[in-house]
Amino acid sequence: MRSCILVTVLAALLALAVACAGDSSSTARTPSAGHDASPAAASFDFDCQAAAAAAAPAAAAFPLEVSDSAGNAVTLQEPPRHIVSLSAGHTEILYAIGAGGQVTAVDNTSDCPAAVNDLPKVDAFSPSVEQIASLEPDLVVIFYDPGDLQSSLQALGIPVLNLAAPESVQGVYDQMALLGKATGHSGDAERVAGEMKEAVQDVQSRLGDAPEAPTVFHEIDTKYFSAGSGTFIGDLYGMLGADNIADATGEAYPQMSAEAIIQADPDVIVLADEDAGESPETVKARPGWGSVSAVKNDRIYVIDPDIISRPGPRLVEALRTLAGYLYPGLFP
Repeated sequence: MRSCILVTVLAALLALAVACAGDSSSTARTPSAGHDASPAAASFDFDCQAAAAAAAPAAAAFPLEVSDSAGNAVTLQEPPRHIVSLSAGHTEILYAIGAGGQVTAVDNTSDCPAAVNDLPKVDAFSPSVEQIASLEPDLVVIFYDPGDLQSSLQALGIPVLNLAAPESVQGVYDQMALLGKATGHSGDAERVAGEMKEAVQDVQSRLGDAPEAPTVFHEIDTKYFSAGSGTFIGDLYGMLGADNIADATGEAYPQMSAEAIIQADPDVIVLADEDAGESPETVKARPGWGSVSAVKNDRIYVIDPDIISRPGPRLVEALRTLAGYLYPGLFP
């Protein structure tokens, strides 16, 4: 999450959607000495290092019409074979559902799976209509619409799906189903979503023996932006029964003050801004933070921003990792 200093709520949303080109490892970073950050073995894994198997799209369902997050109806006459994905999370979804062989270019933050490193890259924040058009796509996937990119491409006859960052885990499943339909992989998308749901239910089933839910502060960046209810990250904490201190603000991506965080006294602090220089040591050195329970009890963790900020197939890994931080006795 290199240089993710979010100065507005919009910037927070955009940075979360692309995860700001963080570490491509599919394993959470070790938070601090003395803590085992490795959750229990997964029944569902999306391996960034292994090339995802591509499957032939089902052409029988075409032509078809799908609607995106902006309410735009997109008609596809046949399965797209030259997809340009300008969203790292959606890139991962496309590969997870077997449509990776149809992806021919990605945005410059997409780095998972490793196969995308050999594809042409496009700037998702300042995209060039001419560059994208030169790639001759028959489908472009975006997560927001800078400079009326969607209408500009559609004027050239290029279909565009504008899929905003989902606000919940269910939203990830919904977008997976939509991309499955749009690419000719509905069956694959349904199967993958089913495996993910089963893995999520496995995590939640263990919470029956959990102690009292801990309070948590999730730090997105060095200016104390956090994620509350109405966000994908907030939903992950909610599924684990955590008491997220950001919820008290009533905002999706609030910028909290150091004073408010100290007063809330979180039991656990999760840092998603290690690439900006934050670490358990820098948190402990903050003036006044020595009284915070998470600091006193050495419960400050660093999570790979990619798995926590890209709503996609690695949400299972994110959930298991957070479960290990919140309930180390249940998820060693």
